Amino acid sequence: MKRLSPEEINSFFTEHFAQVAPDYVIEATGDMGARVRQRFSERRLRPGGTVSGPSMFELADVAIYVAILAEMGVGDDPARVHLSQGALTVTTNLNINFLRKPEAVDLIADARLMKLGRRLCVGEVWLRSEGREDPVAHATATYSLPPA
Repeated sequence: MKRLSPEEINSFFTEHFAQVAPDYVIEATGDMGARVRQRFSERRLRPGGTVSGPSMFELADVAIYVAILAEMGVGDDPARVHLSQGALTVTTNLNINFLRKPEAVDLIADARLMKLGRRLCVGEVWLRSEGREDPVAHATATYSLPPA
């Protein structure tokens, strides 16, 4: 299977994850990693004007999923994309540490896969507010890959 570009993954999200696709932009993929932008929206704020924890959790999950898709692809047959190993990977564990209050701007996730095995994938992701270097959260995750 071929590796996927950011444009190909953005198209995949538009087709298969229409409910969240408008919220995300896949900016970069490669070298067992991905950069994903979560567009800011007022609906992501909780009282006190901070981006909610569930929004940051979702971004971390999406970013590592994108890194897996970029490495594994989604299969050669567009009619069977929903059956490909990369597309069917599922989160089995995600741990997140919230480090500081994110600003009410886009969030950027930099994900890196530490292990991409036959059955399990382990990755980490750093989240930061657009325009800032200090991370707002760090997450580690394990994904289960279905049999090839």
